Amino acid sequence: MKTQTKSSRITIASTSMFIAVAAFAVTLTSVQAFGNPEFLIKAGLSDEQAVAIQEARELRKNGDISAARDTMIAAGIDDSVISELRQAHREYRHEHKKERREAARELLSDDQREALQVAHEANDKEAVRAIFAEVGIELPERGKGQN
Repeated sequence: MKTQTKSSRITIASTSMFIAVAAFAVTLTSVQAFGNPEFLIKAGLSDEQAVAIQEARELRKNGDISAARDTMIAAGIDDSVISELRQAHREYRHEHKKERREAARELLSDDQREALQVAHEANDKEAVRAIFAEVGIELPERGKGQN
């Protein structure tokens, strides 16, 4: 039977702690997408948890990942809550996309629909934005405001 020395146990413990902190940091990064307080409440978080996520975002921005992690843990936000938030966020984005499509059907003229089809085929995102903007639909920029 091989025995571990105190030094190797500390190394294993510190490695385990590092992995746990790194995993939580990745989780914390994904929380950046959930910054909209309205979304957080609709997703089922308490006011306290929504505030904790906002605080954690600020702490993380300032480089204090361990304080951000502690803030979220104190509010009862763990990996299972984050997983539920991810699912709720996918559904939220899907619903908004569906609403935009329905609005577009009602607002776009036949010419605008044709232009939109051409822009989509050409992968001309700016033209797509411009066509939607003509009828008052502002599309979120990729990676921004996609709550």
